[in-house]
Amino acid sequence: MIKKALLLAGILAVSSTTKAHPATDNDTIEVVYADTTGIDIDSIEASIDHIELDEVTVEASAWVRKADRNLLFPNAQQIKQSSNGLQLLQMLQIPGVIINPTDNSIALADKNEVSLRINGRPVDNKEIQALSPEQIVRVEYIDNPGVRYGEVGTVIDFIVKNPTSGGSFMGDLTQSVNRGFGEYWLAAKANSGKSEFSYSGWFSPRWNLKMQRDNSEHYELPDGTRYTRTEESLDGSRFEQWNNGHSLNYNYLDSKKQMFNATLKFYNFQYENLFRGLLTDHSPGGTTNLMFDKEKNCRINPQLNLYYQNNLTDDQLIMANIVASYEQPNSHRIYTEDELIYTDDDFKTGEPLVGIDNLIKSRTYSVLGEVDYERTWENSRVTAGIRHTQSWITNDYVEQGIDDHMNQGNSYIFGEYWMRLGKHFDFSAGIGYSLYSYAPRGRESHTYSIWRPRFTARYTIDDYSSLRFNFVRMGSVITLDMLSPVVQEIDGIQQSTGNPDIKPYATYKYELQYQYNRGIFYGKLGAFYTHAPGAIMPEKVWVGDKILTRYNNQKNAEELRFYLDTRVMVVPDWITLSAGPAWHRYWMRGNNYTHTYNNFYAYATFELSHWNFALEGMLQTNFNRFWGETLEGGENVHTLKLSYNYKDWNFGVMVLDPFINDYKVKSENRNRYAGYYREMTSNAIKQMVAFSVSWNLNWGRQHEAGQQRIDNSINSGSVNAAGK
Repeated sequence: MIKKALLLAGILAVSSTTKAHPATDNDTIEVVYADTTGIDIDSIEASIDHIELDEVTVEASAWVRKADRNLLFPNAQQIKQSSNGLQLLQMLQIPGVIINPTDNSIALADKNEVSLRINGRPVDNKEIQALSPEQIVRVEYIDNPGVRYGEVGTVIDFIVKNPTSGGSFMGDLTQSVNRGFGEYWLAAKANSGKSEFSYSGWFSPRWNLKMQRDNSEHYELPDGTRYTRTEESLDGSRFEQWNNGHSLNYNYLDSKKQMFNATLKFYNFQYENLFRGLLTDHSPGGTTNLMFDKEKNCRINPQLNLYYQNNLTDDQLIMANIVASYEQPNSHRIYTEDELIYTDDDFKTGEPLVGIDNLIKSRTYSVLGEVDYERTWENSRVTAGIRHTQSWITNDYVEQGIDDHMNQGNSYIFGEYWMRLGKHFDFSAGIGYSLYSYAPRGRESHTYSIWRPRFTARYTIDDYSSLRFNFVRMGSVITLDMLSPVVQEIDGIQQSTGNPDIKPYATYKYELQYQYNRGIFYGKLGAFYTHAPGAIMPEKVWVGDKILTRYNNQKNAEELRFYLDTRVMVVPDWITLSAGPAWHRYWMRGNNYTHTYNNFYAYATFELSHWNFALEGMLQTNFNRFWGETLEGGENVHTLKLSYNYKDWNFGVMVLDPFINDYKVKSENRNRYAGYYREMTSNAIKQMVAFSVSWNLNWGRQHEAGQQRIDNSINSGSVNAAGK
């Protein structure tokens, strides 16, 4: 075994040192990676059999390039200074991957969807957090997912070992000393042979947080008359959140034959926004009124996920997945405008002018089934599968006295083929076919279909650089709120509704990307262009004396983006920096409007670690999205966190936005008839100080686990009460 292990270590590292002792079943081999960036692991895997090592200690982190993914191997110091999987991911500094320290979420700097997995099995960020760093063999970073992954932007897959006995108890508690803010999480695991039982629970309260809204709305009447209304925030505006979740998991693994996983989850989300302000009508004879806008949302969501994988042979797999879900969200909005009467030293309310009490009670039952097959050869791979999702959706509009029902189905069949041709070229070609059915009660049913081809070609220039081209045609999903004809009141002037006649549309994406990976540096330079003829976007029209916002198929939606992602080990084993600027331009071509918008944004993260101390920082500038006629502003956020690791414990102090005095999120609507400019400000983040303690108490011998490969979740068809 030692001889084989030394051979593998020599292949994986350009230069390595090994420490070997007389051969026993518990021999440990230490591999010191000098420079693995120029190695193509695909050719290695094709020429050697799989060799399982009892234990490998990586002294310097390695970034290894494969044809369809990048492999990141954590080093011994990164593992030592991390208490859980989330902290280890932060240590790895993957370019473009942002870990938000306020809620421990994992997101992408470009705001695309990220799919998180453990051994191929879809998970959430809490399950990543529940990993012991010692379990993690490597992290697979897939920035160009294939057809079977759907339309996510990136896949991050943690390949781990599972203990064969013993268990673990982990936790992470964060509490602010100057804000109503907390993040509390606990997890426990027990292992016996091929079985693992685990529980994870979390609670994320936010309370007594100030949030204010200043708003300027402009209107143009059908006769050409123009006027504005302004909203000036008053004290008493606030935000609260009481979210929690629980997860029970059972995993059975026979690594050479089969895997079974059962997960039962329960989520409970509650949040409330309250805005108070002075609403002034600047038209001739206009008045100032007292505005009250309160929105409360609560949602419960139990889910059952069953997964089975059978290894038919060494190079063939069949996978099956069933997901059952129930979701019950309630959305309640109360909006009032009252006459304002000034007294000598104060003011009071008089006659009520506008009163809206909009309560929507929703229920969604969903079931999903999928079967996939995968076959691998020396230089090629084929994957095929079929998936169907069926949902039964009910939205009860209490104020309007309307129950809106819809049965929604989505069938998807796909196939994908990957092949390597020689040493410099590989490609993948896939095709998916989606069939959508929408059957609203009392209205016409619709059935639509769309072909979803995908093609990727990569040319490896040399040991360090490659050029890749991607093309994909993506489909769209229509939700019940887009189809519903129910009219909701927004305020005394504005209303919103759906459109039963809208049709699905396709988005075309073309991307060119250059990657360079050598020594301490990794860089990715790219550009992409998307266009979506017939995109479903809102539009506004005058109907009587009200402005009605409705969905409709517009002419086209286009985006052009240039981006750069970099990662540099500034001082190996001490300082790692990831950073990237980007610029994007939007063209929104509606049936009655045309808008363009440019946005520059950037991000930067760093990790400085030594002597059991770690200092990490994150900076994000505004990533602004433009869709239809609406600009949704991003956040300017920066954080600093200092932590100290002592044995199985980690202690930290964190400060958010320490160098700014205000926190703003801006949004804008450019509609001719009813546009607005809005600023949301809050004390929730700026100069917030929080302390944290995390621990990882575990025991038991470990082995490498199998890899689950289907990623499924079910989205709700619920509707939120329309608001500003």
